[in-house]
Amino acid sequence: GINAEYGQDELRHLRDQLANSGGQLDVSAVMSAISRTEKAVQGKAEELLSAQQNQVLTLPTLSQNQQIVAIPTRKQAASAYKSRYSSTNIYKTPGQHVKDEWMARMISAPMHQPSNQSARQIIQQKFGVEKPKEKYPLPAITPPKPILGATVKGSPPLPKANRINPRLTPPAITERDAKKGILSLCERGLIPPAAELTLQPSPIKHKSALLHLQQPSNLERIADAQELEHTMVGVQLDNSVHDMPIVPYAKSQSSQGGIVPLGRIITASVPGERQGKSRASTMKMINTPFSQMSPNPPLIGPPQTPALQKSIKITIQNGRTVCENPEFEDFRKEFSEQWSYIVPCLQELEMLMEQYAVPVAVVEGEQLAQLALLYKMENRPSVEELIDCCTNQVSIASLMKTPGQIYKGPQGFDLAAAKIQATYRMYQERCRYLDYKETKRAASIIAMNWIMVMKMTTVRSRLKTSRSLYLMKYRERLKELKTSWPSLSTKKRVIIHIPSRGFAQNIRDSLVDYHVLQNSQMGRVCDVNDPNVEVIYISPIDLDSDMQQYYQKLLGMGVTVDGEGVKETESKVKFLVPDHLDCFPGLNFCLSTILLYSASTLKRLKRLIAGKNAYIMPGLMHRDDMELAEVLNCPVIGPEPDIVHLYSTKSGAKRIFSNANVPVPPSEFDIYTEEQLFELLSSLITSNLDVTRWVFKIDGEFDGRGTAYCDVTKYLACHKWALKQAERYGSKWSKRWAQEPTSIKIYSELPEIIYNNMKIVNRTLFPSVEKFLVAFTKSGGVIEACPPSDDVTCITVDMFIEPTGGVQIKNTGDQIRATEFQTWAISAPQTSISPPRVHSNALAVANACYERGIIGYISVGFATFIDPKTSEQLLWAIDLKIQYTDTMAMANVLQYVTGGHFDSQTGLFKIPEYKVMPALASRFKSPKERQPPNHRFAILSPR
Repeated sequence: GINAEYGQDELRHLRDQLANSGGQLDVSAVMSAISRTEKAVQGKAEELLSAQQNQVLTLPTLSQNQQIVAIPTRKQAASAYKSRYSSTNIYKTPGQHVKDEWMARMISAPMHQPSNQSARQIIQQKFGVEKPKEKYPLPAITPPKPILGATVKGSPPLPKANRINPRLTPPAITERDAKKGILSLCERGLIPPAAELTLQPSPIKHKSALLHLQQPSNLERIADAQELEHTMVGVQLDNSVHDMPIVPYAKSQSSQGGIVPLGRIITASVPGERQGKSRASTMKMINTPFSQMSPNPPLIGPPQTPALQKSIKITIQNGRTVCENPEFEDFRKEFSEQWSYIVPCLQELEMLMEQYAVPVAVVEGEQLAQLALLYKMENRPSVEELIDCCTNQVSIASLMKTPGQIYKGPQGFDLAAAKIQATYRMYQERCRYLDYKETKRAASIIAMNWIMVMKMTTVRSRLKTSRSLYLMKYRERLKELKTSWPSLSTKKRVIIHIPSRGFAQNIRDSLVDYHVLQNSQMGRVCDVNDPNVEVIYISPIDLDSDMQQYYQKLLGMGVTVDGEGVKETESKVKFLVPDHLDCFPGLNFCLSTILLYSASTLKRLKRLIAGKNAYIMPGLMHRDDMELAEVLNCPVIGPEPDIVHLYSTKSGAKRIFSNANVPVPPSEFDIYTEEQLFELLSSLITSNLDVTRWVFKIDGEFDGRGTAYCDVTKYLACHKWALKQAERYGSKWSKRWAQEPTSIKIYSELPEIIYNNMKIVNRTLFPSVEKFLVAFTKSGGVIEACPPSDDVTCITVDMFIEPTGGVQIKNTGDQIRATEFQTWAISAPQTSISPPRVHSNALAVANACYERGIIGYISVGFATFIDPKTSEQLLWAIDLKIQYTDTMAMANVLQYVTGGHFDSQTGLFKIPEYKVMPALASRFKSPKERQPPNHRFAILSPR
């Protein structure tokens, strides 16, 4: 203490000297002061250590050790150190130190263990701090109830099959069963009651008696292998199982991929039942596998003669080779030179038997040696080759093929766990793969559909642009044609006849022999009757030489207006067949589309019309006709395709007739639902109670294909009541309020009448009423009244509307029908009604068509009959075709071969007087007979 105080005074003196000297100080004095201070501090530390080492330390009590010692913080450790080694605590007794430390631990315990009641009591007694009230008090801990009954799971007894038949192979005794002791095995029945047990080491020590001679013992004999295979009913185990050091195999797997562990020494005795007496066959299995055995062969014994040699059999029981028997020793001596090759094969066989839990396997020694020499440690033998070495290979193979047998071996739990894990992983990966595959497929479908949508959108926009361009060019050419038509009709010109039928796609798909239908207008070539006209006919079928010769002969029969023959017909008519005519089988493309795709035919056509006035005469206009006109750079005498398809329908014709103010039958059009159909039909029936038959026509169809009819009043139960209501109201019957009750009553009966009694004209196309009504509501249609007369005549009028608006009536004729609504031919000219009435109504329809931009050839259908009420002859307009028709083509042939012309005012077809040849003049009796009769009729049929 004195040295420390002296050192402090010296350091204080040096500090004052440094402050007064202005920073100059003697270095030697400083060094000496520092060394003296160090010695003082060192002495102080040695004094503290000696004081601590001289204390007597005691161990805490047992109750103190049971408590959890809290780890103090850094501040707590520093304060404890100061309090322990301060000048006032240095001379505390050891008991006082122990008590202080225990108090410190108990005070700090509530920080780590809030439930420590002892620490809370010490804090309250020493410092007066009470325990705070708990917001959420812990529940009281109740002692657990005692468990009643067995707490150890019992082992299963011997299987029922083995209890009934003791000759069956007993179940394998696992290492877990062996640990439970010999008594447990006997109680479970795994060891037969009659078995003789041999305990090693024996609890009784045997030695020879002094008064008796030693007798030879028969207990050490080894059971024969085949006797063991058939008579073994159980394995007799020792009373105690001695654990031996287990040396695992090398990392070699069997054919099934499992690693077989080693077992323990198990000594068993089997009763010899075949001997008929009680004798024991002791069998010992070594624990050491062949991988740990020395590969060196044993000592070679004396050679045996071939006569004394026999087949050597080795027994493998529960995956271990029975080594302590004479046969195994004989086997080792016999194949001592090849022993290094046999050991690996025997090890493989052991692992295989242990892996599949095969209880007994009898191995043919010579066959095993041959197999070992065959491979010589270079390759591993297969499972089939190893099993072939066993004499009981059939039972082994059937046992190995048993489902789940591989999991009964020592590694069964591991293999089963690995199999379950692998299967579950496979299932998870399979699910992920299927999800990925489905997602990828959906993504590819979406991507492909998106690409197709974009491409279709692009193509549609291009088509829309090109078609608008073609339409603009068409209108420009049509204006030029209107201006030049008066002069063009008298000049030399070329007419390109394209007998195309541009029906809608669904109608073209339903047609059979569509190309034959388009070729029904060969009469177009008769336009060469005009000496200023050349004809180019585009044929929809391939014309062979015979057909061309036939039409050339037909053209040779032509007669001009002057009664002379038409000259140079061969040079004025050209037949062209598109080169890609057969490239689209089954698609039913219209002729203008196929011609547009035939590049070589278009080139030839351009050469034929080069430098000439030419125009196209189409059939039923199609969009491809506009593009064809652009390619050939010539006008088309026909309306726009959209206008054609709008007014060529049954509903469109009704609009034309309404605008032309021509008489039409009671009808309704633009019907697209069944409810609308029944409602309008009931209204028509109420307004026209005298009409017995109503006709239903589908828009877009032709030649009676989409036609059906029904005699509604015949099946209408309230028809007589409706007649009385009409008679009752009289002139007020035309008012809607008067007809409403009758219309409602008729509406309630119509659905059943229509579905049960409607007659369809074309049953091939529409086999049932339901299908007809579906097509009717999908495409739209018309309901019109059938003339209320038994004598009805239909008339066809063919006209040509010039680009300038002039109208030429080319032909009229009475229709000759094959069925009630299908026309087979016409009788020209018509004689059913006065020609002026037909002429005036036809001109009104043609003028109405021209107002809507329709030019070219049209055909109007009329129906004439005698009204039963007024006895007047009525004329109804019922049909309109905006195209070059078959009847027009036949009328052209009639005009060509006769040289006549049709007079629309008188309705007569006039032909010039022909000159009788001198050779034929003698056949006529008088000059009056030389003149033809005044009136003749021609039957015109393209079929």
